[in-house]
Amino acid sequence: MTPTSFSTRDAMTLLDAPPVFDVTHWPLEVERYLEKTENSFHRAILKNYFRHLLLEVSGYWDQIIVPELTVDEPVYRVGDRGSVEVLTGKAAVENFYRETFEARVNVMGARTMNMCVEDFGVTTEARWAHVVPGQYLLDHQHDVAADPDAHYLMNYNIFQIFAYTSEAKLIGERIYVDSASYTYEELAPQNVVTPEQARQALAPLLSRATLD
Repeated sequence: MTPTSFSTRDAMTLLDAPPVFDVTHWPLEVERYLEKTENSFHRAILKNYFRHLLLEVSGYWDQIIVPELTVDEPVYRVGDRGSVEVLTGKAAVENFYRETFEARVNVMGARTMNMCVEDFGVTTEARWAHVVPGQYLLDHQHDVAADPDAHYLMNYNIFQIFAYTSEAKLIGERIYVDSASYTYEELAPQNVVTPEQARQALAPLLSRATLD
């Protein structure tokens, strides 16, 4: 029998990702998606999503759960390694972002991604990456023999749903990680992206990530 051939543009199948992590890659892909989106409501959702992601990765955790971007009582569901953490309300969600920033693991992004926007919000499936200190992996019991003085690229598959109101404000996120997909790459010093470097690299994008 002749093997069946499938034609696909599925980024998760092709794994068409840059060999070296680039903190600007994911935001630029979102910006290109926004540029080709014509529906005005979908554009408003994407503008919110775009600004949110840039604030998060740049470490401006205290500017995300604000009235112009997010409802008063957001709800997040974060599933990973057989458990789901439910975060309800501004304080709980803001604390989630603050802890990420304080642990210096806010440098992250999609290496390759499938994405769509509809009236309910944004759905993404991605091969995700975090730049993390080796000590973080030891503290959080990841299955890797990490050097606490090194930095690693922690990769995994992730599925995310971002829900928005009719005013294009974020209601909450549902985040589900494929726990069997984790891989780890020890980074050469020249390939480490620090939170400070990420903030600087993303500053031009953030300056044009307005809701107008």
